[in-house]
Amino acid sequence: MGYVLGLGGPYHHDASACLVADGRVVAFAEEERFSRIKHHRDSRSAAASAAWCLHQAGIGWSDVDEVAVAWNPYWPNDCDHIADKDMIAELLGPAARDAGGPRRLTVIGHHLAHAASAFYPAGVTDAAVVVVDGSGDGISTSIHHGTRTGLHTLREFPFTQSLGWFYQFATEHAGLGDWTNAGKLMGLAAYGRPTVDLDFLNPASCGYHLDLTGYGLPPDADHTARYSDFSYYRDLRRAYGKAFTDAGVPALPTAGDDTHRGIAADLAASAQLLLQRCLISVVATALDETGSTALCLAGGVALNCTTNGILARTPDIETLFVQPAASDAGCALGAALECAHRRGEYTVPGPRQTHTLLGPDYDNHAIETALQTAGADYTTPPDIATAAARLLADGKVIGWHQGRAEAGPRALGARSILADPHTTASRDRINRDIKRRELWRPLAPSMLDLGPWTTTPDGPAECMIVAHDATPRARQQIPGVVHVDGTLRPQRVDPDLQPAYARLLHAFAAETGIAVVLNTSFNGPGEPIVGSPADALSSGARLGLDAIVIGDYLITPPPSSSTR
Repeated sequence: MGYVLGLGGPYHHDASACLVADGRVVAFAEEERFSRIKHHRDSRSAAASAAWCLHQAGIGWSDVDEVAVAWNPYWPNDCDHIADKDMIAELLGPAARDAGGPRRLTVIGHHLAHAASAFYPAGVTDAAVVVVDGSGDGISTSIHHGTRTGLHTLREFPFTQSLGWFYQFATEHAGLGDWTNAGKLMGLAAYGRPTVDLDFLNPASCGYHLDLTGYGLPPDADHTARYSDFSYYRDLRRAYGKAFTDAGVPALPTAGDDTHRGIAADLAASAQLLLQRCLISVVATALDETGSTALCLAGGVALNCTTNGILARTPDIETLFVQPAASDAGCALGAALECAHRRGEYTVPGPRQTHTLLGPDYDNHAIETALQTAGADYTTPPDIATAAARLLADGKVIGWHQGRAEAGPRALGARSILADPHTTASRDRINRDIKRRELWRPLAPSMLDLGPWTTTPDGPAECMIVAHDATPRARQQIPGVVHVDGTLRPQRVDPDLQPAYARLLHAFAAETGIAVVLNTSFNGPGEPIVGSPADALSSGARLGLDAIVIGDYLITPPPSSSTR
């Protein structure tokens, strides 16, 4: 059996590892779930996630045929392999080296890895593939043509044309935080009016054009030397600060519950609308140049659910696939699949990816050990799904930890916080008291059937990454998961993949009449989604959840922080 290990996110954030066996993905996990550092910031190491992937498959380093990394550390110079011992040790840890780990790594270009993560799992033979992010290996946007023979790059936009950085700095200027908070800008946009004139960025015939010449950064100048030392990035932050201020928006204080009423919301609406127009133009170019009716998306900007919803309803697009782990973490998946395709171990089309449940799971022994260590009081109800559904119907907010962990930023019923969506009260309690964040932040639903709830029930809805228009019934009966703009980001639950979660939805329907629950990620402010049962117990205690379900075990109430 041929094993390929992919490594993603080595730009000092979002490190990850993915193992592919004979072209089949068998394990995929993000380093943050092990290190407990959000986005695994300020480290390139993927040591824990790589070691877990090998353990999951029951293999050692001697069984791995190739390790591929989605990063060229020598850019702008070409590089096919990394043989630097210290760099390999930084990525995989000294333990891997001592255990006979790889002596060299195959380099897969960053945007090519993103593109591979979107095309190969899409289940199609021909597609336009668009990647949009901040920047990787000097590229910010790229267009590719995916065919049976693989990926062929058609266009690349340099880092000086970054839509991801534009959106990021708009987020910062609006007082919403750094690049990790771009999703807030998307949510806030629904409360504002697109009245801010951001005339330095415009859609164009080839996609779009960004011109910050008036702020000291002409797009045609050679900024290559200042890319790797981050001096260009620092100058770009200052340029955007001046550009947004000149557009009539002063730098705003840290966001609060009233942010949605002011000019920050108008900036968010303006930036969101401009991003949408530019992306629609890029996609039109991609479809025209490939002649395809299938579209695949990846890169951090592909996490913009609002834009994805617009694209999903575009008549020229018959098939839309958005990689659920669209950020740099997903590059581990793409690097591994691209490498496997080159080796002849992966053929197009492969099966369509319908879930991200590829991370660690825990048996009853591991769960009971965590419960005993935490001093938790627990029961084992005859039917854990029915017991959980009754708690939700009673208005309780619970943590739900089941099966293999999700990859990507969306909790999809494996590591989730769940509540009743019938009213906005549970949503507001989660935002205000549990997540301790702005009240205007939207939350998403998990459901068995989209038919009653969205106007596009056949649209992509596996991973909460595409916005749908809510039906009048949804607005009336599940307002806790309908955003102010009348959209929702649904997850359609597959009972074959998540039997316990599906049983919970059926049981909740028996209690309330609807098979929909409010679902948000099981984590607190500034922490990654929980990984292990111990993580769930400690996080649940800090957050003040009413109960936690871990496997077949019900903990009510969770142990207090003083008992951990």
